[in-house]
Formats: sequence, structure tokens, C-alpha cells
Amino acid sequence: CFLFLLDNDEYRPPVWKSYLYQLQQEAPHPRRVTCVSEVENRPKYYGREYHGMISREEADQLLSVAEGSYLIRESQRQPGTYTLALRFGNQTRNFRLFYDGKHFVGEKRFESIHDLVTDGLITLYIETKAAEYISKMTINPIYEHVGYTTLNREPALKKALPVCRDMPDGKDAAGEDTGLEERVRCCSAVTHLKCHHVQL
Repeated sequence: CFLFLLDNDEYRPPVWKSYLYQLQQEAPHPRRVTCVSEVENRPKYYGREYHGMISREEADQLLSVAEGSYLIRESQRQPGTYTLALRFGNQTRNFRLFYDGKHFVGEKRFESIHDLVTDGLITLYIETKAAEYISKMTINPIYEHVGYTTLNREPALKKALPVCRDMPDGKDAAGEDTGLEERVRCCSAVTHLKCHHVQL
């Protein structure tokens, strides 16, 4: 015979974790801006969000309808390369887009463009809304909640976090925003709740 003792106290996650989960839920949702006309030479791994070789200005105008809007365009500066244009913070952000069986703008791969955009919007939103809160987290002993077993790891975590806060404008020579992956990597290790268990 086995005796089970039930604890009536409901589990309460750490306050910082609840707050970041709340932010994740508040993040803008992806809104695909579809191309109404047929585009020649559209890569088979892109859908109606692909608009061909349009300018940054045209993309900006198409995306101005709502936060979270996105589309894919072929770069005019470097034909044959593709750019994910994403509306966040009332401005259009451009990210160099790659595909090797999965979609990515850095090291992290996604099965679909929708998943990539969802992840990016959450990361950008948390970075914007929780910068001060995340900064406080590096001071408090929260490491047991993110897989750290000793406070000796604190200096390493503090050293890693400024990648998010102290980056330059994140633009490469072609004017593309290359900073998203660094922010994704930072937030996935600590704050991005869907993937905070991933060790980077």
C-alpha cells in the first residue's frame, strides 16, 4: 500500500518569472502582409508574405498598418539575398534572412517564418519593456531558477548580459539589422520563457 501526501498549496512561480510570462503574452502578434499579385521567381520555401524586390520605403509603407506586421523582400542592394521586414516599436526593422531547411536570422532555427517572427516579437518586446527588470535580476540570487546551482556563476551571467544592452545600432554594411540573434540568445538563456531551458 502506498501513501500519498498531497500539498494543498498551489505552486507559485517566482515573481520575476510570472512578470516575464505576462510580458510574453502582451507581445505583438505576427501579422503577415500578403502579396496580392503573383511574384516571379518566388523561392518555394516562402509563401504569400514574399513581395519580391521592393524597396525599403515600399516595405515600410506596407507594414505601417499594425505592430507585428511582417513581409519578406529580396534585397535591392544584394540581389539573391532576402530580408525579413518587421514592424515593431512604430518602425520597420530589417533582418537578413537565411534558409537551410529551416528559417533563421542567426543561429536559432525555426520551422516556419511565423514561428521566427513570433519569437522575435516576444524577444524585442521583453527587451523593450523589461530592461530595468532584467538588470535587477543580475543582482538578486535567482540562479536556481534558470539552471545555475551556485552563485559563483554570477560574474559570468553579468558579463553576458551587456550584449543585449550595450550593442551599437546593430546594422551591418548593407544596412541590415544583425542584432536580433544576440538578443534572442541572451533572452532565451534567462527571460524568454518558451525556451529558457535551452542552454546556449
